[in-house]
Amino acid sequence: MPDADDMRLHTAFAAYRDALVPTIAPEGPAAVRETVRRRRRRTVGAVAAALVVAAALPVAGQAALRREPAPPAIIPPTPTNSPSSTPSATASPTRTVPDGRITREELLAARVDLPDWNDLPSPPESGPDCPSQAVQLSGDPVSDDVNLLIELTYGDVDRDGAAETVTLLRCIFGTRGPAQVVAFDRDAAGRIITLGRVAATADPAPEWLIGMEVRADGVVRVAMADRAPGASWPLEWSQRQWRGYRWDGRRFRQAEGPASFGPNPHAADLSVTATNLVLAREPGDSWSGTIKLRVRNSSAGEVHSARLTFDVPYQLRPVGAGWDRCRQNAHEMTAPYQCDLGRLAPHADLQLTLQLRRAQGTPLPAGKATIEVLATDADGVRLTERDRDDNVATITYRYS
Repeated sequence: MPDADDMRLHTAFAAYRDALVPTIAPEGPAAVRETVRRRRRRTVGAVAAALVVAAALPVAGQAALRREPAPPAIIPPTPTNSPSSTPSATASPTRTVPDGRITREELLAARVDLPDWNDLPSPPESGPDCPSQAVQLSGDPVSDDVNLLIELTYGDVDRDGAAETVTLLRCIFGTRGPAQVVAFDRDAAGRIITLGRVAATADPAPEWLIGMEVRADGVVRVAMADRAPGASWPLEWSQRQWRGYRWDGRRFRQAEGPASFGPNPHAADLSVTATNLVLAREPGDSWSGTIKLRVRNSSAGEVHSARLTFDVPYQLRPVGAGWDRCRQNAHEMTAPYQCDLGRLAPHADLQLTLQLRRAQGTPLPAGKATIEVLATDADGVRLTERDRDDNVATITYRYS
């Protein structure tokens, strides 16, 4: 059975034939042959055109059925001035942060200004004040230079994205001196500048700065001790602690760690004062008088044992009830006399009135004598004191 395409083609040929046959007129044989040839050529062209149209009809119909809607045209987005797109013409350029990492050699070769040493307490043996302006640091601990660079490290202490240089400095005169941790940076021109003081020795504590480190969050941690090491004080006796300091934009402030030290079991702070001795005549050839003493424990810790030693002439003998406070029998004492006071509580303030008598037949010219107080621990070991000048009182003795 012919399909739909064959039927369309047959219909097209029939329409062509019905339109063409009535127009043919008979002529002579030659004319008829010429006319036939010409019309055959036109007929072939028309048939070819009809075939092209017929063949295109089903293809176009099928394409029209299967055709899907065309995708919408893609329109490029219009540029905006949002932060994630093209930067605005008014945006400020990125600020260049100076690199504050300074080598040891660079720092020793430079002249720097330091936080004033005069703000810090100095032990008596430290000598004159250390210079603070336009100083050149020393890296040689045995030289005569007083501003000694002990240690340096690096870290971003001001949180600007670049490292700074943190140093431990000591004002050296002899073997001791005040110390401070100082941070250095560079300005925009690359010059070394002083950022500020992080921590320093103080009175009464800390007497000694041991070392420091910079954490990743910019906190400068300083290791310190309550007492400075010395000939009679090993560093093992010192109490140690870490304190953390943070830059607030103007200065370093303590942000971590304890704010003070507790009583040191190896240390004491005793003092003694005394009035002069005035001897008055007694019946016979004897003379006697009294001295008033004041013994103070200025430390925050208890003293296990306090002792008074009297360096007075043997002609002056202890007498009277005032000596009952001592653990020794006053009648059996021999020069130099001692008075064991026992325990002294923190901040104890003890007052004594002691009588001394010059025995008959023992001449004694007027003169001077000393009274000293000292502290010992539970093992009888003498405790070291920061200031020993107030441990001795000098008195005069004379006749009325």
